[in-house]
Parts: sequence; structure tokens; C-alpha cells
Amino acid sequence: MGLSVLTPLLLLVIFSLLQMHTIANKKSYVVYLGGHSQGQDPSLMDLDGVTNSHYGLLGSILGSNDKAKEAIFYSYTRHINGFAAILNEEEAALISKHPNVVSVFLNKGRRLHTTRSWDFLGLERDGVVPLGSIWQKARFGEDTIIGNLDTGVWPESKSFSDEGIGPIPSKWRGIC
Repeated sequence: MGLSVLTPLLLLVIFSLLQMHTIANKKSYVVYLGGHSQGQDPSLMDLDGVTNSHYGLLGSILGSNDKAKEAIFYSYTRHINGFAAILNEEEAALISKHPNVVSVFLNKGRRLHTTRSWDFLGLERDGVVPLGSIWQKARFGEDTIIGNLDTGVWPESKSFSDEGIGPIPSKWRGIC
């Protein structure tokens, strides 16, 4: 009688351990599909269609759209076409071979190199632009597209420290 009670418990423990092993092998991947075919101002229906196409694509690899919906935790629907999903290495390798997929890469956290780009890039020295600097060669950013990595807002961040920054310029017309 004691063995019959332990058997289901033992099976439950073994099953749980096997599930943990399966989950542990999964990692976050970004699947990049290139650009979108929609115009500049897509409707909500267009955006939903993109997300559904992501489910369909991954579902063709995982065996169902329901499994794809469980795996995908973010769809890039506006500026790039792709999605982020929890996959194992085999699934990532399989989807990377799909003809509509440009690339698949491990989604890793990145550390910022600086919070003070002007100093980091050497665009100015003590408020003066050196002759022949990249800043001058780039015509001070005219006709330049700037990329922004938004890592969120934390008031405690060094980015919000005004230490070492002089007074607000007199020609400043903005608000904080």
C-alpha cells in the first residue's frame, strides 16, 4: 500500500524535473523578417495582421498557432517586421531556414557605453568644436537620422544627474 502511494508521487516528481529541463533549454530569440509592406500610417487591422502573420510563421515550425502564441512575447509591427519568442536552439535553427526569415539571433541584454554622448564621441572639448572634427564634417547633424536606444526612465539614473553640467543656456526655450 505504501508503494502505491509513492508511485504517483515519484512520477509527478520525475515529470516536473523533465519539464524544468525542457524550459531551461529555451531562450529568448529575435526573428527578423525585414521590412513591412504596409504604408506609413498602418491601421490597427494592419498591425493585427502583422502579428497574426508572425503567429502563422512560427506556428508552421512549432505545429500550431496556439504554441506560437505561447512562445511569442513581442511582435515588431511598425518599423521593423519581426518578433521575439522563447525558443529552443532547434526551433531557432529551423525558423532561420524559412525563406521569409532574414535572421534569427539570441536576444541578449546590452549595457550602455555612455550616458553623455557628446563627451563620449569627442564632438566638443570644453564646449568648443575642434577644427576638422567629425561634428563639423557631418555638418552638425544636418540631414542625419539619429537612432535612440530607449532603456526606460529611472530618476536615479546617471543620465539625469546634472553634476558637471553648467547653467541652462540663455537661448533655451524648452521645458523640463
